[in-house]
Amino acid sequence: MTNPGDSDEWWKQYGGEGVSPEAGAPSSVPQYPTAEPSGYPSAPQYPQQSAPQYPQQSAPQYPQQPAPQLTPPPQPQYPSYQTPPPVAQPYPQPANYGYQPYGYPQPQGTSGLAIGALISSLAGFVTCGIGSIVGIILGAIALNQIKQSGQEGRGMALAGIWVGLGAILLSVLWFVFVIIAGSA
Repeated sequence: MTNPGDSDEWWKQYGGEGVSPEAGAPSSVPQYPTAEPSGYPSAPQYPQQSAPQYPQQSAPQYPQQPAPQLTPPPQPQYPSYQTPPPVAQPYPQPANYGYQPYGYPQPQGTSGLAIGALISSLAGFVTCGIGSIVGIILGAIALNQIKQSGQEGRGMALAGIWVGLGAILLSVLWFVFVIIAGSA
């Protein structure tokens, strides 16, 4: 065997596919032995049984009906759609005070600087006026921020300024009283 494609034996060995009757082979399907090889004496020998034979039943015969002709149902006719006339706005649109890019809503809420101004001004009574100075500065910045942004907290910013001024005034009067009382 020099070339596997030239020999019919090679094709028979691998299932017999592709062997043509012109190749000179008597059969294109390999023949397998029907008996057990004699080299296996310990293998049990069972008698061969055939499959049971059952009577064949024929399928019931029904009369054939002609195929129905399928036609689509008629489509209802609807009137053509017309857009309704524009409706006048019952209320005018609110004016946009201030520039808001990309449609962001106005920031509403209390200004954090106003809250900080009031708290630090109240702490000025305990810190000998240092917190009051911070409260006055924060209150002034908060008033400017509230004017520009429209936030709430104007009253707290003003209260921070006034409480800070009052705390500084009371601290100055306290130091003057201590100096006068200490010299007498």
